[in-house]
Amino acid sequence: MRINQTFTWFASLFLAMLTVAPSAAQRRTTTTPRIEDLPRRPLDTVATPDPDTRIILFSNNTWEYYRPAMERLDELPVYRNNWDTTSVFSYRNVELEDLPQVVELKLIDSLSQFCSPVRGKVLSKYGPRRRRSHNGIDVPMKVGEPVMAAFDGKVRYSRYNTGGFGNLVIIRHPNGLETWSAHLSKRNVEVGDYVKAGQVIGYVGATGRAYGPHLHFEVRYCDQTFDPEFLFDFERGMLRYHTFALERSFFNIHSRASELLDEEDWTDQEIANSLLAEADDSTTIRAAQPKPVAAEPVYHIVRQGDILGRIAIRYGTTITKICQLNGIDRNSILRLGQRLRVK
Repeated sequence: MRINQTFTWFASLFLAMLTVAPSAAQRRTTTTPRIEDLPRRPLDTVATPDPDTRIILFSNNTWEYYRPAMERLDELPVYRNNWDTTSVFSYRNVELEDLPQVVELKLIDSLSQFCSPVRGKVLSKYGPRRRRSHNGIDVPMKVGEPVMAAFDGKVRYSRYNTGGFGNLVIIRHPNGLETWSAHLSKRNVEVGDYVKAGQVIGYVGATGRAYGPHLHFEVRYCDQTFDPEFLFDFERGMLRYHTFALERSFFNIHSRASELLDEEDWTDQEIANSLLAEADDSTTIRAAQPKPVAAEPVYHIVRQGDILGRIAIRYGTTITKICQLNGIDRNSILRLGQRLRVK
């Protein structure tokens, strides 16, 4: 009888444990902290190849980029005044006649650099197009090719625009210029992001009112447009000036005639198709042209902090081209003092 009572007692205890165990496990599962609930304290910083950029490591196993020089841009009035993140136009209270006759724009200096948004032949230029005004330039490219920030700046507008621009990114730069990149297949930045020259902000596409994949690119000052080719040589990927005297007469009086983009109906679709067909795996589109006279080779001596991307941007070329000229690949380790041919 005692044995039966003992067995019954142990059996009851075992059944009770089986009953309680799942609920305890369930409680442990539901109370496991999520990563966003963990304390987020900065632990350390890590250097990157870019001397202006560091990585902050946090106690909850997350990290983020830190760019102190870029963060200071917020102190500039240009990022506080007339800052509208939902409308393409942000200077509605500023009229063309309110602007000075000449504005001196410092485009690059020792602290700020330049990168061509894309490299290729401009098919549709700035200015009157039949009875309408074309407020930018069009460069036909392959879908998915990267579009870079031309200068350092802050993203004012990044969304799908129903007025015809499709995926549109507008970046305001410290000198007051704004650069518009439209018809993107994908946007790579958000409103409020700080970007550096050469940073990928999106990818070429044909969203919005576009008949084929290309970059529609505009340059504006206080909402007023002027010809981007005054500043950029898109075929060579070069900047024409370090400092530019922007005259009021350069502006298009119809800059703010409408928030809608007219149809991107290229005037010669056969030319557009032929250029697109010739696009290679770099970001350059080569149009038929006479064979250029051979130029003297240009070399770069590798210094501390150099990476292929930065070298390519500096000389207005591509990583692919540098690799081809030197018989290396993208993952090759650069040596201090190494002599690289860049052109």
